[in-house]
Amino acid sequence: MLKIKSVFPVLGMALVLATGSCIKKDPLARISQVLLVPLSPDAGAVDFSINDQLVATTVNYPSAAGTATYSLPYYTITPGNTSVKYNITGSPVTYAEITSSIEDDNAYSTFLIDSISRIKAVIVKDNVTAPPEGKVKLRFFHFSPNAPAMDVTRGATGPALFTNRAFNDQGNAAFQEFIVVDPGLTTFVFKTTGTSTVLYTTASLNLLPDRVYTLAARGVVGGAGAKALGALWYANRP
Repeated sequence: MLKIKSVFPVLGMALVLATGSCIKKDPLARISQVLLVPLSPDAGAVDFSINDQLVATTVNYPSAAGTATYSLPYYTITPGNTSVKYNITGSPVTYAEITSSIEDDNAYSTFLIDSISRIKAVIVKDNVTAPPEGKVKLRFFHFSPNAPAMDVTRGATGPALFTNRAFNDQGNAAFQEFIVVDPGLTTFVFKTTGTSTVLYTTASLNLLPDRVYTLAARGVVGGAGAKALGALWYANRP
């Protein structure tokens, strides 16, 4: 099971814990965890609510151009039918909402994605069990709305780790799964599927042994600054 974390500040994000927190305090109770990631390049700052309880406020799309590395919090909740809302900060107006049945003793990630006119929230299950000793677990999500289907290689000439991944295709449960790779310093190259055309190359990332990571394409092709095609990188099991 993933180590339970209390709410803590995230790089570039102001977080608050609302009165009447949804965090479960009974150590014998069954619990689950939910992680929240704003990846719509057109959206402004958001407030997060879980089951209509405010969890975090004034959370922005990653402001760093290129490869953004975050240490994001999992919020501990009571399992069951769970609603997650992404609201415009300081407003009751909801950008997007998703409701899902959250299972006992499991972790989930939710993402705010797509352009503002088609904005939506998605949820995936996080298998945060440890990789084989000395190895790394890794998965990839395609969250760039106008980018073509991608292959992802380790380094410019390495084999494809993920192939023919299309925008918002993680609804296929198989694409939520992690693969096992070797640790070490590396870059990941996003290529147009079936070609050598490079769309984006990540910064050098250090895959530490016995960790679990998520890599995601973000931004848009032709965007400027932080909104250009880039990557988000975070540890599900630090």
